Amino acid sequence: MRSIWSGHVVFGTIFIPVRLYAASGNLHVPFHQVHKEDCGRVRYKKVCDKDGEELTREDIGKAYIIAGECIQFTDEEIDALKPAATRTMEVQGFCDFDEIPVIALNRSYYLGTESPSRGGVGQSFQLLREAMVKRGKVAIVKWVARSNEYIGVLQPHHDGFLLKQLLYHEQVRSPEEMEVIEAEVNPDLVDKGAQVVDSMAFHFNWEDYTETYTQQVKELIEKKALGEPIEIPEFKPPEVKSLEAELEKMLATVED
Repeated sequence: MRSIWSGHVVFGTIFIPVRLYAASGNLHVPFHQVHKEDCGRVRYKKVCDKDGEELTREDIGKAYIIAGECIQFTDEEIDALKPAATRTMEVQGFCDFDEIPVIALNRSYYLGTESPSRGGVGQSFQLLREAMVKRGKVAIVKWVARSNEYIGVLQPHHDGFLLKQLLYHEQVRSPEEMEVIEAEVNPDLVDKGAQVVDSMAFHFNWEDYTETYTQQVKELIEKKALGEPIEIPEFKPPEVKSLEAELEKMLATVED
């Protein structure tokens, strides 16, 4: 597994050499955009919408539009504001995991030791890990990568650590922005719905769930390559039915 970042976890005055790895991979099958007539690849050109001229990288700048006025910035002016890459992941403090809002949890990474040939040591790494296990705490960390500053929660995981990048609270949209239709529900229907919930309660096993879409796409590609006909199922919108009748049907199935 190839690391995507290396540096030091700063635990007080202790510097721990580490490597960061992506904990997930992309399963999707990549499709290309092509010209339907001759299967030529589609290429995108950067064109000025004022004069139609195709632009090179040197022709393109960055700007912010305020009241119709174009205010341009140089790369140097913008880069001066970016945080410097320090190659350190600083522990801000320790807390209980349940203090972290679920909605704040973002991407997952593994954190392992740096290789011995590059100064990696196991003692300081395991010291932090075992101390956190002993206290049942997770660490809030901050680091800089690719000119961006991140925060995350670091927790012991197997022999190393699991790092969950956290969203900043400014990034999370308010649920008030979505539309929710208010409606009165008969208490008897709620009771029946709760009975259905009880009947469907189970012990969740993450490993029981696999991504099937990618395999279906690969099978579709194979059929298409062999010249086999592709059947497209007709979509039928669900019928509007009585809530009470549907609940009764589900409960009857459970009782049977």
